Amino acid sequence: MRNRTIAEVVTEGRLKRFMDRRLIRALGHPLREHILAVLNERTASPKEIGEEIGLGVEDFYHHFEVLEKLDCIEQVDSRQRRGATEHFFRAKASLFIDDSEWGFVPRTVRSDLATNYVQLILQDARTAIRGGALGTSDTHVTWLPADLDEPGLREQAALLNDTLASLMAIRARSAQRLAKTGGRGTPWTIAVLGFEMPRVAETEATPTR
Repeated sequence: MRNRTIAEVVTEGRLKRFMDRRLIRALGHPLREHILAVLNERTASPKEIGEEIGLGVEDFYHHFEVLEKLDCIEQVDSRQRRGATEHFFRAKASLFIDDSEWGFVPRTVRSDLATNYVQLILQDARTAIRGGALGTSDTHVTWLPADLDEPGLREQAALLNDTLASLMAIRARSAQRLAKTGGRGTPWTIAVLGFEMPRVAETEATPTR
């Protein structure tokens, strides 16, 4: 019996998948990952992003073209600046895996992804602390430990998912308004964490004399 080729196995469609292949290709280069991250935060032009990271547009514009072909970003505006046309883009694919996909992600990969997200959250928090931004009136910081039964866990998970959907809708509406006005929004980070804590053994929890 002839062994099949890898191409035949892939096209057969029986291989396990846990992430949209477009997103895998989109994130397959650090510059595309950066572009998609920025465009999930705000509408921006290649020129703006290039100036922020110290690259000429001609050096990385093809990554914008790849993301556009993958339907991850879309052009929303064009403006004349200093005799040249500057194109502005926003993200169409968000950098997160929803619950339906998350359940198929192997446990070890989920752990790595979650760890990476927490590191990014802490990095933003440190930046905000150094810049004194945590003192603004809109800042919200909550720490809410609790013991939950199974129905409580399900209710909490549903609420977090609903909250995420509402936040994404707010971001989308804000991006549309900023694209029309040409303004720049306020940089903002929202982190939603919900995780099980290891239970401390009674012997460890009881102070020794």
